[in-house]
Amino acid sequence: MNTTHKTWNIRWQVTMSLVAGFVLVASPMQSRAEHPVDVQRLTADGDYFKALSVYELLPDRQLDRDTYVSAAKSAWALGLTKQANKLFDTVLRGTTISTDERARITLSRAAIEYQEERYQEAALFAEKAASYLPEKSPLRGRALLLAGQSLIKLSAYSTAEEKLARALGDAASSDRPEVAFSLGTVQVKLGKFSDAERSFKAIPTDHPRAPLAVKALATISMQSEQRDRARFWIEKGRGNYPEAFLDSWADYGLTRVALDSGDLAQARDVVDKAAKRYPPSDGWLILMQAALEQAEWNKAGEGYKQ
Repeated sequence: MNTTHKTWNIRWQVTMSLVAGFVLVASPMQSRAEHPVDVQRLTADGDYFKALSVYELLPDRQLDRDTYVSAAKSAWALGLTKQANKLFDTVLRGTTISTDERARITLSRAAIEYQEERYQEAALFAEKAASYLPEKSPLRGRALLLAGQSLIKLSAYSTAEEKLARALGDAASSDRPEVAFSLGTVQVKLGKFSDAERSFKAIPTDHPRAPLAVKALATISMQSEQRDRARFWIEKGRGNYPEAFLDSWADYGLTRVALDSGDLAQARDVVDKAAKRYPPSDGWLILMQAALEQAEWNKAGEGYKQ
């Protein structure tokens, strides 16, 4: 960022990003910065608007690396991603930061690009962040995770799997479930159902990703025609995560399991109960009714031939 042009631009954009223009901007006389550490303190306290107001009042000669980083974090928190990127880039152009800090800031740039749905740029920044860290570390694990997630968005599944497999070896214990979920997701895309099962099963039952992991396990079982396992995962999901299994997808899955097993009576029972719970326009209900109707026509046709 060109600090000589640091006037009211940030303040104006911060104000416009807040609710309906009801927040008044403090004048220079109302906000007196005594030291750059105020920007760091206010950012740490979550007072992002005030942190940016203090930042823009500081003379250029007082600005240092930590001030730029704190101001960038405040801009990011307020949704001012362009300003955040400029401030982070100012730090990255410096020559005095450590390799570890350079990796962290580059990873922040990657996260902003991902947030803005610029996945190609996100992947490049994330891979660059990882390249600064030749040794195994949780930070490198996070960079590889974001690189893999970005590549999934770009449908580059094989490359994404490689990044995520490496991330799993580096990740901190708190990050491993998210890595495992992303890895399982890309393995399903690649048709590696056995590998995907192992990845999804590695997610703890109390993790936020667990309900989706159970749904994925049920889907894998249906696609691989493991009917009993599919029924097990659907019932487990309904029992352990009822709020995540409120839609008609689970009923559709049970209908498919019953039909694949040749149990028309069970399929009818599931569909009849579902028809009482969901509106006629429900997509999964329509699919299960169509599947049941097709199975009944097939059954009738077999009887006619006999």
